[in-house]
Amino acid sequence: MVCMDMESEHIKEVYAHYGLAMYEAQCVERQLAILLATEYGPAFQSMTRDCYDELLKSLFKKTFGGLLHKLEKSIGIPDGFEQRLRNALKKRNWLAHHYFWERAGHFMTERGRNSMIEELRTVTEKLHELDQELIEVSKRWMEKVGLPEEIVELEKERLIHEATDNGGEST
Repeated sequence: MVCMDMESEHIKEVYAHYGLAMYEAQCVERQLAILLATEYGPAFQSMTRDCYDELLKSLFKKTFGGLLHKLEKSIGIPDGFEQRLRNALKKRNWLAHHYFWERAGHFMTERGRNSMIEELRTVTEKLHELDQELIEVSKRWMEKVGLPEEIVELEKERLIHEATDNGGEST
């Protein structure tokens, strides 16, 4: 029974690392949408709350690939950074659609699960670094087009407030 409990905990650890990797992929995806919401430059500031919410809502419905395509056309990004975003997109799609199937044999052994955990840690780290870099790109872009950083802080506060008001339930 103890062996089974240890194996069960190890399996949960694999799932936890997978979840963290997918979370980081979503952070990159959302940061792309947030960056695209600023493509209107200073006109962005004069949008009504409803207009802004609709803009974000429409961007959040787009796939990672769709966001990347729109980013390339509207804002433009350096080639090296674009390739890193494309690699992140491939990694995200692989995680979402193929990861556990391709790792089925690994998942059955402790050694295999350990290699999966290490692999997922690496993927998570790279996606996190890319997300942080995208945040910096967003800040520089916003500064360039005349959008104050306070807008981002106010949006974060609004999201926290909304989450607190509805008990963390998604709508």
